[in-house]
Amino acid sequence: LSGNAVVFSQPVERFYDKLPPPPSDLDECLVILFIGSRPPTENDFKRTPLLVRKHKVLAALEWLILNHIDYADLTISHENLKLYPDDSPPVAVVHRCADGQVEAEAQASFEADGDRGTEVGPCPFAVQGLTGAEVATMTHDVRVAIAVKHLKENNPVLVYGHSDRPDSTYNNPSLFPSMFPWLFPYGLGGFGNILQVRKINHAGHIKWVVMYHDR
Repeated sequence: LSGNAVVFSQPVERFYDKLPPPPSDLDECLVILFIGSRPPTENDFKRTPLLVRKHKVLAALEWLILNHIDYADLTISHENLKLYPDDSPPVAVVHRCADGQVEAEAQASFEADGDRGTEVGPCPFAVQGLTGAEVATMTHDVRVAIAVKHLKENNPVLVYGHSDRPDSTYNNPSLFPSMFPWLFPYGLGGFGNILQVRKINHAGHIKWVVMYHDR
C-alpha cells in the first residue's frame, strides 16, 4: 500500500510582528463555556487551566527570539502582555446554568447518579471535538451517497481555504519545520537544508526525526 500527500498553503488572516496579541484579538476565535449552577468565581478560574501566566509567556517568547530562526525579528509587546488579567481568563466566558447532574444519555452504564463536579481540587476540564467512529465503518460508496444527499438537501458544509497551487515537498527545507513545529523547535533541520554538513539519507532523516524520545 502506498500513497501521496499533497500540501497546500492555507490563508492566514493576519501576521503578527509583535506578540502576544491583544486579548481582544483572542475573542475573535476563542470562547469559554462554563457550566454550573452559578457563574464562575475567581476561585473557580484558579482551579482550571484558563489563566495566562504572564511570566511564562514572556519566558517562552524570549526563548523563541533567541533560538527559533523564524522569530528572530519578533518584538515582544509588554503593553499587550500587561492587558492579560491575572485572576480571570483573557477571553469571554459564557455561563450556562445547570444543576450538575449527569444526564442519563451521557452516563456510563457503571456510573452512579450524582454530580460530576468537585468541591475542592482541580476542576474537570473537557475539550469537545468530533470523532469519525460512524464514518470509519462505512464503505466508500456509502460515504459518497451520504455526502451527495447532504449537498442536495442544501445542508451547510465546512470549507477550508487553501492556495491554488500545492507546495513543493522537494527542495523546500522550511516546509516540514513550519508544518510540525514540535519536531523542529528551532525552525531548522528540515529535509535538504543547506546547513547540513554532510548529506543525510532522506528516509533515515525522517526516521530520526519522528523517533525523538521527547516527541
